[in-house]
Amino acid sequence: MTPELNLKSLGAKTPYIFEYNSDLLEAFPNPNPNLDPLITLECKEFTSLCPITSQPDFGVIFIRYIPKDKMVESKSLKLYLFSYRNHGSFHESCINTILLDLVQLLEPKYLEVYGDFASRGGIAIKPFVNYAIKEYQEFKEKRLLNAK
Repeated sequence: MTPELNLKSLGAKTPYIFEYNSDLLEAFPNPNPNLDPLITLECKEFTSLCPITSQPDFGVIFIRYIPKDKMVESKSLKLYLFSYRNHGSFHESCINTILLDLVQLLEPKYLEVYGDFASRGGIAIKPFVNYAIKEYQEFKEKRLLNAK
């Protein structure tokens, strides 16, 4: 028997929100909290706005995490990332905020966010940030040293 998940987005008509909104994120119970899978999520169509010029910035966002008790529901993540579409923020700030929002929601063992943004003015910006609970600090440090 499947437990009641109480998810709002999955299976429902999708209202698209065009301003940053962390309340769109939803989680469900990790069915195997005793395992340590490294889960990778990739958003190839991330868009935000430059806070100075209001020009669109395009990038690919990679999220990798080792869940503890909760996992992110992928449709809610898609809607959350889509909510950056008209949000003015620097690349680094977007990546940091995504990490902080997901850490708050999931309380994972480990989480990292990497952004591969399209070049503007001949310079590509590729911010990386990661988080780990105490038991995963060594893993965090190794990942940071090997970040793209």
